[in-house]
Amino acid sequence: MNLRLIALDCPACGSAMRGDASDLMFFCSHCGSAALLGSDDLETVPSTALLPAPGRQAQVWKPAWVIEAEVTVGARQSSSGGRSHSWRGDRTFVVPAFALPLPDLVLLGQSLSKAAGTVGEVPREPIRGGTLAFEDAVTLVRHLVVGDEVRKPGTLETVHVVISEKSHRLAATPFEDAGDGRLRCAITGVVVRPVPD
Repeated sequence: MNLRLIALDCPACGSAMRGDASDLMFFCSHCGSAALLGSDDLETVPSTALLPAPGRQAQVWKPAWVIEAEVTVGARQSSSGGRSHSWRGDRTFVVPAFALPLPDLVLLGQSLSKAAGTVGEVPREPIRGGTLAFEDAVTLVRHLVVGDEVRKPGTLETVHVVISEKSHRLAATPFEDAGDGRLRCAITGVVVRPVPD
């Protein structure tokens, strides 16, 4: 078994990056750059921040994936045998990248993906807890699209969904302390309970 130590130094500015024991992604509190833990080194990833809605403030920042993708939904068939038209379009999804119970992850991902948030500069504050790999975020995007199709009127029998990722970046996402270990999204107001480390 080989063990490799990777220095958590920002690839952009060289400053020390901090994280929790299970983190896969890191934000530099000096320059705002983001990086993923690779097999040999930290790999730079484009980064941004989603800003709080008017009247709300960020007390805690958590990581999320922002994924721009072309979505194709085809072969949608109802249980009565009827077929719906396929559709294709570009969509932007925001998937929380920190540990949440699956129902909270889906609810927050749906609400953030529907909210047209304002973006800005990454805050120079601790942003920790990034544990959701990019591949898992794309799987959740597919889950969100299939869920949207299931909620449409009629009884769905089959649907074919293709997600073609066009670009992705990490985003610092603002939350307020909702008490009792819960966080309230400062963009959508959705309250979630993060899974403790």
